[in-house]
Amino acid sequence: MVITVCNNPSVPNLTSPPQRDLSEPQRMKLYRGFLDLTQAQLATELGTTQTSVGRWESGIAPISMRTMGHLRALVTALIIEKTRRLFTELIPKLTLTEFDGLFGNPDAGFSEDSSGRLYLGSVFIEGYRLHSLHIRLDDCKWYALDRDGKASRIDEAFLKSVISGYKTTRRSKL
Repeated sequence: MVITVCNNPSVPNLTSPPQRDLSEPQRMKLYRGFLDLTQAQLATELGTTQTSVGRWESGIAPISMRTMGHLRALVTALIIEKTRRLFTELIPKLTLTEFDGLFGNPDAGFSEDSSGRLYLGSVFIEGYRLHSLHIRLDDCKWYALDRDGKASRIDEAFLKSVISGYKTTRRSKL
């Protein structure tokens, strides 16, 4: 099984729902929530003051590209960590004979499901293109999103349906 974590935004995401375009203050606030930091803690990470973070999040002061880059780097690092943990959980359940591998793209861009919930990151199960896997922001859990943006919690029942669906598709191609 091939396991890849790729930090290349030019890699096409064939099964993900549309990306959600947000303002910089909105992104900053959502990133801070994903990182589980207070304004004061984020200020420390960024080497600034809580007042500055509050002004940026409220849109009173512009956020520099350098600050957003630093924040995206923090978010990307956490996505990579969560992706590696997901791989560790999925590898025993998705065997080499069933799938070609797992591919993770720790993108800090926002995807949206059909209910308007926001997600970060994306993982693909090679050989399976009905869903892509993403971290939902409101609970920091992994969900599978189909092309229409319908979300399914990644649990044993979901994985069984993936394996069953893949085997059925594979048999019909033989």
